[in-house]
Amino acid sequence: MPLSRFLLLLCILTFISAASYAQVLEVQGVVRDAQTREALPFVSIAANGGETGTTTNLDGEYRLRHNRPITQLRFSYVGYAPQVIYPDSSKRIDVFLQPSVAQLQEVVVLGSGENPAHRIIRLAHQNRDRHRPENLRAYTYRTYNKFVLTATDTRELDMSNTLLLSPQDSAYLRMRNLLDQQHLFLLESVTDYAFLQPNFTKETILATRISGLQQPSFGVVAAESRDFSVYDDMPVFFGKRYLSPLSTGSIRKYNFVLQETNLVGQDTVFIISFKPQQGKNFDGLQGLLYINSDGWAVQHVLAQTTADDDKSGIKLQQQYEQVGPQQQWFPTELDVEISVQQFKFMGHQPYGHLRTYITNINLNPNLRKSDFGVVSLQQKADAHLQPDDFYQGYRPDSLSALEQRTYERLDSVGKIKNLDRTVRVMEYLMAQQIPIGPVSLDLNRLLRISAFEGLRLGIGAHTNTSFSERFSIGGYYGYGFKDEKAKYGADAAVILHQPSALQLKAAFFEDVLEPGGRRFPFRQRSLLGDVRPALLPVLDYTTHKSLALSGRLLRYLKAQAMLRQEQRRTTFGYTAADAPQPAYNLTEAVFSFRYAYGEKFMQQFNQLMPMANEYPVLWLQYTRGIDGLLDGNYGYNKYDVRAEATFRHRTFGESSFTLAGGLVDGNAPFVNLYNGYGSYNREYYMYAGEGFETMQPYEFFSDRYAALFFSQNFGKRLLRTRFFQPDLIVVSNIGFGDLKQPLQDVLPQEAYQTMEKGFFESGLLLTNIISSPFAGVGVGALYRYGPYSSDAPKDNLKIRVTLTVAF
Repeated sequence: MPLSRFLLLLCILTFISAASYAQVLEVQGVVRDAQTREALPFVSIAANGGETGTTTNLDGEYRLRHNRPITQLRFSYVGYAPQVIYPDSSKRIDVFLQPSVAQLQEVVVLGSGENPAHRIIRLAHQNRDRHRPENLRAYTYRTYNKFVLTATDTRELDMSNTLLLSPQDSAYLRMRNLLDQQHLFLLESVTDYAFLQPNFTKETILATRISGLQQPSFGVVAAESRDFSVYDDMPVFFGKRYLSPLSTGSIRKYNFVLQETNLVGQDTVFIISFKPQQGKNFDGLQGLLYINSDGWAVQHVLAQTTADDDKSGIKLQQQYEQVGPQQQWFPTELDVEISVQQFKFMGHQPYGHLRTYITNINLNPNLRKSDFGVVSLQQKADAHLQPDDFYQGYRPDSLSALEQRTYERLDSVGKIKNLDRTVRVMEYLMAQQIPIGPVSLDLNRLLRISAFEGLRLGIGAHTNTSFSERFSIGGYYGYGFKDEKAKYGADAAVILHQPSALQLKAAFFEDVLEPGGRRFPFRQRSLLGDVRPALLPVLDYTTHKSLALSGRLLRYLKAQAMLRQEQRRTTFGYTAADAPQPAYNLTEAVFSFRYAYGEKFMQQFNQLMPMANEYPVLWLQYTRGIDGLLDGNYGYNKYDVRAEATFRHRTFGESSFTLAGGLVDGNAPFVNLYNGYGSYNREYYMYAGEGFETMQPYEFFSDRYAALFFSQNFGKRLLRTRFFQPDLIVVSNIGFGDLKQPLQDVLPQEAYQTMEKGFFESGLLLTNIISSPFAGVGVGALYRYGPYSSDAPKDNLKIRVTLTVAF
């Protein structure tokens, strides 16, 4: 071959090779805000006019591959000016988008035309059942979670002249310098999650690392952000229910605007903004929906609380991808930011940031019901021992220098300050205990205040797990300064079977009990939700001895069998002046059951804690009074039932029902009948939260009764102004009862009533009139009406003070 032809051929091959090399088939990078340099999630990226495309993830990162050369990239994001880039030979392109001056547009529909966003919203609503992960038969996945607590500068002081700084400014400067070096708190965890129809779940914390702690007994999980589903009518958003933009009839509540339409291959992604309509009073969200025409599924969600929800600012982002052979839309990345708007610290606004990445998704796992127990969240014993390499395998990127310094500095501080010991003490305080070696002091025995005992001081202690994992023994002593009586007791318990919590317990006490009261085991009372026991003016001095066997018979069924002997000495003052107060010797066999379908627990902070449950809870109890056994003088049968349920509606809020009833058949003393269940005490103005608020505790007695307690919490739906935003609750209670024989041996006929004509009361509560992020104070008025009402209307009206807490 002549040299000239060879050189010409060589040039042609070189040119073709260079041209082929310049053709870009893959590109990646990060998209950021040009002003703040913050990463932008869910930026739409279209290649070659829509031949293919993708979106950025929660970190603003993207990777785009195409089977043809990529000659054009268009980056678009709501609220930002679009940008078009023509790639050269570079495979990495970082983009900085400029915020747009124009705000999100309002929709204007002329004539008989329809808002174009409404058609897409309706299609997404119609297809929501097929995209709900909880409608799958089963699935498993692994999560990597990172929680950062830090703060933003709210003051922006001029620090050019530090000599003029006030003490507050100096504190501000110290905080700003600290945040330049580290975060306030950092936590990482890796978990395995499993789900099986209908509602079986299990999450295991495989690894947990917490800045400042060497042996953490808890780990962060993505429960709140994972459980939020835009497909639900009323999804839970950090303890509060909001109306979903995809709920039934949402187009009558929300303003929807079709902000952008992107063609990506064969599919179209519709970006729709949403926010509550003006004049519509409901708990709503605002944000963006990215709806993919492939199944009309939600591909991305950005949702945040509205501006008038002033207690906390919450922002949530979710990313869905098609996974598995069936290409099921499934969440893969979750992001939550939360701040308490009313709380500032050294001129800074603290906020928490939780990021979750979901991997190892299996939509066809081999799961069985036997794989799941009642403990839905637990931590492996060696979770805190996992090396950094284990976390690195699931981190999307390595820890930043700021995050690494956070671990280093706080771990050093934690060792010096012995923060692990402090956390252990906090755990015992949550369980109302203070550990002192193998013994723990019972905090609930230290101080009580009641109408009957006045101020009661005491002490109590039990052995803890340092003494024995299966056996415990303890006791208490207390003294009431109003009734001038000592109270004391002791008990011992042994766990016979750990998985079913089968326990044998013996107890003895000299204390006080409510005459005609209701006693159900397995009831958890909230700190301020039920203050009725403290309002009771009369109690029985009681000598109690019992032996009880309790445990979990089935997944959701608890049971207890008890044999108890009691002497009840009433303090009602209706007997003759010189006569001793009546005493009643009772021997009873009690069989109690509690059924709570769907109930789950989590093992965190070294204790077992219940998780929120939306299903009704039922108690059944049978008591047999045994005459002639252990000095018992009465023979009777007693049947008790109680049911509690809460239902939520997207328009009317939360409805709560408590249905209670009982029947005594046989020769039972009045202390074992039923009082009217009143909670009114004229000397106290606190709303009791249990029983009839306008009825005195012992105004009625029955040997059979039925009662319904109902409350409807409208939240802020009916009453919301700029400066006055209480939660509005309507209360209505009804009770019926009857008594077959009078109580002449203790109470004269004129001292009590029966309830066969029906007792009625209704009222209105305005809670959280004065509120903080953690508690609220309100006021309520309840009115008594019907056959047992007073002649004077003012005597039927009772004003109560309400107190709520956020935990």
